Order: sequence, then structure tokens, then C-alpha cells
Amino acid sequence: MTEFPGRTIRGLFALPKNRSPILWIGLAVLLSAVALVLVFSLGGKSQKVGQIPAEILAKIDREKAKARQEHAEFMKTPAGHLWQRHPYWSLETCQKIIEGQVFPGMSKEQAKEAVGRVIQVKEKRGDQQPEEWAVEGRSGERMILKFEGNALVEIERK
Repeated sequence: MTEFPGRTIRGLFALPKNRSPILWIGLAVLLSAVALVLVFSLGGKSQKVGQIPAEILAKIDREKAKARQEHAEFMKTPAGHLWQRHPYWSLETCQKIIEGQVFPGMSKEQAKEAVGRVIQVKEKRGDQQPEEWAVEGRSGERMILKFEGNALVEIERK
């Protein structure tokens, strides 16, 4: 067998000067990738990616149970019954309506629910004068409610 000058070792692990630099760069990238996969797959984390810790889940469950309990208690009140008839109204608005409170921004339907009775309705005359309702509150006080469109804009107490 004939040996060429400068090549004393044959095979895959010959001296670096006998191999192409591209081979060595490729080998370095491959070994780095294998090392990274081993480091990140075997060590470091005790939970899977995207998994929520048990303490956080327990806290969320407690908050949900508390909210369900508060909602169930609210539904037993008169404000809860009103909210069942009008689920698009806020819980706070239903509570104020049951207490007989009238406030600017209410709709005509909400105002009807909040007052004891509507005594007289003066329809809108022209563009300048709002619609006026003479009402008696639940406590017996008389008020004039002024509406622009469907929104209560002013309350006059007598």
C-alpha cells in the first residue's frame, strides 16, 4: 500500500489540517445543537411549558367560588330579581333602582322602575324643550324628570 506524503493517519479523525474547514464548522454546529437539546430537555424546569402552577389554580378556584356565592346571594335580593328581568342593566344600577334612586343618565325604562308612579308626561315640544315627567318617588317626594331622547338629563325636586 502506498502512503502519500503528509498523511500519516487515515480515517475520520485525521488531523484538522487534512480536513475541510466546512466539515469542522458543520461538526461544531451539530455538537452545539445536541448539547443545547440535552441541556433544555433534561434539566432546569419541573413543569411543562404552558402549565399553570397548582397554587395559582387553587387561588383562581377560590375566587370563582366566592364570586358564585356572591352572585347567588345577589340573585335572592329584589335587585337580583330586577336584574333577571333586565340582564343588560348593571348590578349597581339595579341596586340603585330598587333603593328608589333617580340619577342623570338613566333610561326612561329605568326611571319608571325607580319611581313610585308617573303622574304626568309632557311630550317634547320642538327641538329645545325636553320631555318632562312629573313623578312621585317611592318615599312620596315629587320630582320633575327631564329627558332628552331616552336619557334622563335633569331632576327637579319639589
